[in-house]
Amino acid sequence: MEHVYASNMHCAACKGNIEKKLKGIKGILEVNANLVTNVIKVRFNEKLVNDETIINACKEIGYRLEVIDDEEVIDNSKDMKKNVIKLIIGVILLAILMFLAMSDMWPNAIIDSFKEPIYLLPLIELAITLVIIGIFFSYYISGFKSLIKLSPNMDSLVFLGSLFSLVYSVYLIIKLIIFPDQYFIYGSHEDNMGKIMFHNYLDSAAMILVIVSIGKFIEDLSKRKAKSTINELLKLRPKYANLLVNNEIKQVETKYLKSGDTIIIKDGETIPLDGIIITGKTSVDESLLTGESLPVAKDEGDSVIGGSINKDGSITVLINKTKKDNVLSKIVSLVMEASNMDTKLTRKVDKVSRVFVPIVLVIAIIVFISWIIAGVINNGPILGDHFLNIFDEAFTFAISVVVISCPCALGLATPISLLVGSSIFAKKGILVNNSNAIETIKNVDTIVLDKTNTITNGKLTVSKFDLFTNNQKEIIRVKTIEQYSTHPLSAGIVEALKEYKDVDKEFKMISNVPGQGVKGIYEDETIFIGNKNLFIKEYNKENKEVYLEKMDEGSKVGLLPIIAFNANEVIGQFYLKDELKSNAKEFISKISTKFKEVILLTGDNDIIANNIANEVGIKKVISNVKPEGKGDVIKKLKEEGKTVLMVGDGVNDSLALTYSDVGIGLAKGSDVALASSDFILMNSDLIDILDIIEVSKLIRKNIAFNLLWAFIYNTLFIPLAAGALALVGVMLTPMYASMLMALSSVTVCLNSLTLLIKKRNHKEKSNN
Repeated sequence: MEHVYASNMHCAACKGNIEKKLKGIKGILEVNANLVTNVIKVRFNEKLVNDETIINACKEIGYRLEVIDDEEVIDNSKDMKKNVIKLIIGVILLAILMFLAMSDMWPNAIIDSFKEPIYLLPLIELAITLVIIGIFFSYYISGFKSLIKLSPNMDSLVFLGSLFSLVYSVYLIIKLIIFPDQYFIYGSHEDNMGKIMFHNYLDSAAMILVIVSIGKFIEDLSKRKAKSTINELLKLRPKYANLLVNNEIKQVETKYLKSGDTIIIKDGETIPLDGIIITGKTSVDESLLTGESLPVAKDEGDSVIGGSINKDGSITVLINKTKKDNVLSKIVSLVMEASNMDTKLTRKVDKVSRVFVPIVLVIAIIVFISWIIAGVINNGPILGDHFLNIFDEAFTFAISVVVISCPCALGLATPISLLVGSSIFAKKGILVNNSNAIETIKNVDTIVLDKTNTITNGKLTVSKFDLFTNNQKEIIRVKTIEQYSTHPLSAGIVEALKEYKDVDKEFKMISNVPGQGVKGIYEDETIFIGNKNLFIKEYNKENKEVYLEKMDEGSKVGLLPIIAFNANEVIGQFYLKDELKSNAKEFISKISTKFKEVILLTGDNDIIANNIANEVGIKKVISNVKPEGKGDVIKKLKEEGKTVLMVGDGVNDSLALTYSDVGIGLAKGSDVALASSDFILMNSDLIDILDIIEVSKLIRKNIAFNLLWAFIYNTLFIPLAAGALALVGVMLTPMYASMLMALSSVTVCLNSLTLLIKKRNHKEKSNN
């Protein structure tokens, strides 16, 4: 048995903890925790395990589980709103705290009533800091748990950096309260001879929490986008269906339909589940699911796919698959599985953190013990001019080590670069949906392109047409029929005949001929406009073969032939084509120099696909591919050792976009495709993909420098903070350690801002 649970996990450590706990229970066969959707799938032996066992097991380690439907996605919009509010409050309080912490730089800005007694202002700073810590206390809980379980992560670094800054600040404030005459805050050393300038590190304790929270909020937005993929897919299935019971139609919720039920699908309605047509003929729009740009003719005995749209008349469908076996349900399931991914950048930092944190703690302890021993041997503090006792000296150097190794720069290295990089993308109309792709794109060697709405405009237009009559009345009637028809191909023909401005509204009826075309009935004649099958069926003149040969010739070059005729003559032939985007050829030419292989992947037939590929310069074509097949194609390419970038726009591309190493969606396409994409092109301009590659490269270099700086900084300054050169006059007290910590953060931010300059220089070079 397999059940699905919603959970409150929020990081990779949570996922690991839950999987480890559940896998240790006898009777549980498989556990798959999805960090993106916060959903856990558990397969178990129902004789040994039940829902209560699983829920209670996770409760023991601090996680809440709730049984949900297999396809349900929990809406976390309320949590997102709370996080936004927390961030806004945190930023405001931090700004106030920073102002007060640096008040010695502008003493006149602080009213006199706050200056006496001397410890009043530090106590106000402490109160503000405690409020900020309370707002972001989850870091303390998560960081502490990770340390207790001997698996420290980024939360552990944030927790320790903030905690020790707080502890040392409280220690200093207590000393200030006990010995107020030994310290001063405002004025110079010359004016306060014999006193020590007071400085605490509460701003550091708070700043770490606020800035890292901004970075995590960005990650949460990416997760939310991934969840919306599944929600948009589920929206393709209508909520209600017309169930046929004892020759009576009853409206029921789609979720109650089962295999063997008979349903009525009216003109324009969405087919809820897969089935077989038992009565009626129609043409079905499967473009959202298959990518096929043309309506597909369906007759009695033909299969229909849930999520596709009935375009012509009413049909009766026998449901022949369970809900889980439906094509749409399979796509949802596969997208959920494919979205279960870790963030590489976060994972790398976490790996370093597991070593970094214990080393810093060990160094701090060693430093403390070493200075205590040295002080005992010396019968007093080694640096007697600076410290009143041995403990104060040892504690100062130990805390300096922890403060200076504060992970703020490490935590900022990635999110700040991504924020700046995202702003660059946004100015180009590119949205970043998954920051992990910025790193992955450097390895891409194969680009796979959808056809409809990606390489082409997705709108069938008349490429050429021939009129075989001089009778203006007949031509105007053809235009009139198409103008008043609901057939999806009508717009192209109306546009082709736009020079004929008149219309003939004297028709009795205009209707679709399911799967074949349209017809218009006038007093004196019936005019048919449709495909080859309609022409063969309704036209009986001896010259029929001539026109059929012309239609075949058009089909061979990738055109869709449509013929207009009455009982006596052929009025005209129209050849429709999905036109290329204006810059498609330029894009393929440029992208071919950056990737080893360019592939066209489409649901269209071989003829249309190959003609489009030849026109733009693509050498490899994979056509006639269904949605699940597109995912299989991407998986096969990856199994061959290729790193794949997929570009698409439709629901039919969502699985391929999710399975690909990097997915790029076009905003004019469906929301599902966009939610499945790592990057979204709001302008649907293919040339923007070149910008994605270039800017991603700049961001990676920027992040690499930031991380390198963070570690070189710690390697260089931790020994100094430990007092390695204190005897020769080079000493980093916690005050200077805190200043250096802040400087390291500023350095990371300034370096990230250089992305703007680098991108501007690259743009100027490209223009030249």
